[in-house]
Amino acid sequence: MLIFSYDSSFDGLLSAVFDAYTQRRFPEALIGREDSPPMLAAEVHTVDSITEKTGRVARGLANILSRAAMGDLILAWLSEEEGAATAVFRYIRKTFDAKRSLEHDLADPEVLAVILLAKKTRSEVHRLEGFVRFQKTAEGIYFAALSPRHNVLTLLLGHFADRFADQRWILYDVKRRYGFFHEQGHIRDMFLEEGAASDLARNRGRLEDSLLAENEQLLQDLWQGYFKATAIAERINPRLQQRCMPRRYWEYLTEMQ
Repeated sequence: MLIFSYDSSFDGLLSAVFDAYTQRRFPEALIGREDSPPMLAAEVHTVDSITEKTGRVARGLANILSRAAMGDLILAWLSEEEGAATAVFRYIRKTFDAKRSLEHDLADPEVLAVILLAKKTRSEVHRLEGFVRFQKTAEGIYFAALSPRHNVLTLLLGHFADRFADQRWILYDVKRRYGFFHEQGHIRDMFLEEGAASDLARNRGRLEDSLLAENEQLLQDLWQGYFKATAIAERINPRLQQRCMPRRYWEYLTEMQ
């Protein structure tokens, strides 16, 4: 069994496609650098992510696939589901071998696998656009912590940049320990120190009281009170609530704390 080990980036995945066609050897699976190869792996090829390789594969795909299909490949990879990278690799290989777009061939299991993964990622983006809750800090920065199942933080930036264009805000992924800071229309990467990141994870994304704005706790209490006051006890439906508002998001929702 041949395994390709790559750097867990999308560029690295495209470089893996380049290596496979250059060597005329196609892996059974792709694994990240940090992953242990399966016991049955006879050989592990380490893929070097090189811009020239990535560019050639990307241009080749763009000549065959629509923009929507290219987006599905990225969304499927961002799902970070087990086997997602391998599924994207196989989709790309099938596309190059066919020399035509197969994006509408839902009867093909490898095409369908990518479309379903992309759908999961897209669905989580839609949910988080409504489930993100900000806390105002003493510096006037709005901070929101989240821990999505899929790696969707970059996909949320456009929505919040449009909605809060005149505000300073931070979106931080507690699970993956990285975030983005927005100020005056500019967005840049941000990372917390190890201790601060650990504290944030332990506190379920809630900032220490000393870091909050003077009236932030009052506003949170008012929001929780409103949430309780508008609930009709006789019509509470826990199953419906969990379907519309999955429990995995609750620990970061002010009204559910």
